[in-house]
Amino acid sequence: MDREIDVVLAYWNEQRQQFRQSENQRATMTNFILVIISALSGLIIQQKFADTTIPLGALIITLGVYGALISAKYHERAIFHRRKAKALTMTLKDLGALHDNPHLEAATARHHSLHRRLSHVRLHWFWTGLHIAVAIHGATLIIIAIIR
Repeated sequence: MDREIDVVLAYWNEQRQQFRQSENQRATMTNFILVIISALSGLIIQQKFADTTIPLGALIITLGVYGALISAKYHERAIFHRRKAKALTMTLKDLGALHDNPHLEAATARHHSLHRRLSHVRLHWFWTGLHIAVAIHGATLIIIAIIR
């Protein structure tokens, strides 16, 4: 029985590590895109929104859309691994390795009562929204270049 618990616990740990890796990759990718966007935006402004900068604005839009899509994909993978870890937690409970913890349930309830609105807002919408804002920024730069 102990061997079975150890195997399930190792698999649970692997799923949690994969969850964290998805989140870390999403943050790294976002930082990488933001650095590129900053450089491109600076170049567009330095060139005083010349017509030749329109393709750079299109590249910013493309990076924003790509970032939104890849951010959503990383979220999907994180949820996949979180759900597997949750299922393994239930297996550990069924094996008698874990018991219900009323302190954890109380802490969760207290957290939700203190943060009623924010606890219902999913973090991945902020990540995805940031990339959509990048795409809008690119479109705005194109519009300014066309109008000038």
